Amino acid sequence: MKITRRDRDSTCEFVSLTYAPGPVVEEPLYPKVVAGFEETEPGEDARALAERVVAVDGGELKVVHVEKGSPANVLRELAEKGEADLIVLGSTHRAAFGSVAPGSVAEQLLKGTPARLVIAPRGFARARAARDAEEAGEMADDIPSDSPLPFIRDRLRVVAVGFDGTAESRAALDEAAILAGRVGAAIRVIGVSEPGPAVAGRAGSTPTPVAVGFDLPAMVHDVAAGLSSELRALPIHDQGDPVDKLLERAGEGVDLLMLGSRGFGPVMRAMLGSVSARVIRAAPCAVMIVPRSNLRASGRAP
Repeated sequence: MKITRRDRDSTCEFVSLTYAPGPVVEEPLYPKVVAGFEETEPGEDARALAERVVAVDGGELKVVHVEKGSPANVLRELAEKGEADLIVLGSTHRAAFGSVAPGSVAEQLLKGTPARLVIAPRGFARARAARDAEEAGEMADDIPSDSPLPFIRDRLRVVAVGFDGTAESRAALDEAAILAGRVGAAIRVIGVSEPGPAVAGRAGSTPTPVAVGFDLPAMVHDVAAGLSSELRALPIHDQGDPVDKLLERAGEGVDLLMLGSRGFGPVMRAMLGSVSARVIRAAPCAVMIVPRSNLRASGRAP
């Protein structure tokens, strides 16, 4: 079904696709999925990942193309009206609809949108097509050597969560546990401590950095231990820049990285651009941002 909605501010094209992958034992986690689309590689990545989500989870997919006006406003309106539980966009350094770049649609949607936001890694559509061709015993199209494709698997096997002890990161962990339990994936709980100011030692010695804040390593271990044994939760603690460490860990066989919507700690939130915004620009895997509106659903509202 194709519907064109026109008003003074924008023109949107909706293509509604309903997938029926087989008998549905449980209700979809994400009944209403929306893909932001343009005829670009990031747009194709968004649509391909959204199609994969609904094929596995069930539900309805709307592919949305905004011809005029603000794509972010259109998508935010869909979410606020309850017409989007999950919004999928592609990733690129260019600021276009269906893509991620500083000041892009995705970063605008990080600010208060009630729907979950998922960013497809760059090249996802081509990687998916290559995998499908390989499984069918067919030859895939030639892939330029300067365009490496993301690593994708037949199903979701490893879900990682950025955890810093805030209510937002706990809500992301709650959702990750539900999702991983549904598909049989393992969970990695990743905490990153930022180095504090250096403490001077003896004359001529190298100052020793001191971690600031609470005992994050113990907290990461405790929350991982508290998850169901079926999730095979692995606690991971690193020290350094949260963005660098999360991206490094995301490249270690992670299929989906989940983050809370307010970044990764009060110090980082005060800096230009949240951790979430910086991670989605460069992540080698799909990234899901769990919104603040999910706090009440998880019982973690302040």
